[in-house]
Amino acid sequence: MIEMRLLEILTAFAEEGTQAAAAEKLHISQPTLSGSMKKLEEEIGAPLFERTRNRMALNENGQAAAEFAGRILREEAAMRKHIQELERRKHTVSVATCTISALNRLSLVLAQAFPGRQVTTSLNTDTEALQEELFEGAQTFIITDHPLMDERAYCFPCYTEHLFVYVPEDAPQAGERSLAFAQLKDVQLLIHGNGGAWEQLLRRNMKPESLLPQSSFSDFGKLVESLPVWAFASDTFVRMGVPPHHVAVPISDADAHLDYWCSCLKAKKKEADLLRSFL
Repeated sequence: MIEMRLLEILTAFAEEGTQAAAAEKLHISQPTLSGSMKKLEEEIGAPLFERTRNRMALNENGQAAAEFAGRILREEAAMRKHIQELERRKHTVSVATCTISALNRLSLVLAQAFPGRQVTTSLNTDTEALQEELFEGAQTFIITDHPLMDERAYCFPCYTEHLFVYVPEDAPQAGERSLAFAQLKDVQLLIHGNGGAWEQLLRRNMKPESLLPQSSFSDFGKLVESLPVWAFASDTFVRMGVPPHHVAVPISDADAHLDYWCSCLKAKKKEADLLRSFL
């Protein structure tokens, strides 16, 4: 059985071209490298080098052996990475979502449903990319604003989010029980510029000039907390606290809500049912 270390040394020699350079790359002495190459020749049963007094070079056998060694090392690295990833997934629940609200709503639920397992979350508003990650096995669950119509997936309704508007407390509309999109046509409102499905819904119902996109949730929050501005927000964030000097008023239009769906591979249905029992 040829040791992997001998293949690493052969590959380094083939890449560097000289004993000195290969030994330096591998942090070993030249005599150690030379001895390893002799051992490899004995293992294979054929000469791999042309040797002169001051030089050693790969012969035809050695060049072929170096090519095989490179492929073997790449396969070994790929195997190691694959097995480590399989083991990681046994102890990890990974969730990717198209909306930041899901991170707020589900963090505690995930910890309760899967105690003792590491929970990782990520945000990606590109739902097609989320589906690819799911089917590639990179995610345990994905949260999208539509059901996943694919026979490989198990999908269930996760939660519904409703739209509110933050109204400055001294504005006449602050006393309304609800407001419609049509009542906001002359108002400029802050929205988060990477809001995914919410942003698309707002752009369908509001004039472009009425919407003031903010590039980050941090900027959005700072403006709403420090200025008497109007802004859209979902009930997820309203429950976390209304900004100072504002009133949260629900939007009354029938489509002022989003339904979110949780999907996983059918092989993970048991875990999905466990998560669903905590929702």
